Amino acid sequence: MSRDDELVRLAGDLKAKADVYRAVHYRASNNLRLMHYALGLLLIIVSAVVSGSVLQAGDGDPSTTLKVVAGSLSVSVVVLTAIQTTFKLGERSEQHRSAGAAFGRIGRTLEVFIHRPHPDVQAGWDELVRIGDEIANVEAGAPGFLRYTYEKAKRDEEAERAAAAAGDGPARPPG
Repeated sequence: MSRDDELVRLAGDLKAKADVYRAVHYRASNNLRLMHYALGLLLIIVSAVVSGSVLQAGDGDPSTTLKVVAGSLSVSVVVLTAIQTTFKLGERSEQHRSAGAAFGRIGRTLEVFIHRPHPDVQAGWDELVRIGDEIANVEAGAPGFLRYTYEKAKRDEEAERAAAAAGDGPARPPG
């Protein structure tokens, strides 16, 4: 295998890695965004029920049951709000989306790198090292994700590549 072939093979490996990282960060972003919205909606509903209960007891003498239910719901609102604030679901979702977009840009750069000629192989290696460093920098600044999410994204990306290589499915555009 020539140095040029090795260069393109390694670029392909880096592209596969960037594609998996892009997919996993977008999955994590979507999951966190949905949890953020679901939790927010639940908080709105429970807060409305508590407020309605207080208004219903406008005669100044709410029943014991109403007091217990309203108190329990108020506590649950506080707990859910603390969870939403502590885990910063919306903020983490955006961080994952940004990381996914960055890996998409790297993937497109690698796609161009793979398909263009490299008359100066040493310059090609230098550029590939720079792209590898860019992957490491994005990884270092990106939020973590569950191993399960990574493994699922990796399997899906590999299956998609195999289907595209076999002609069984449309190849997704790069990035």
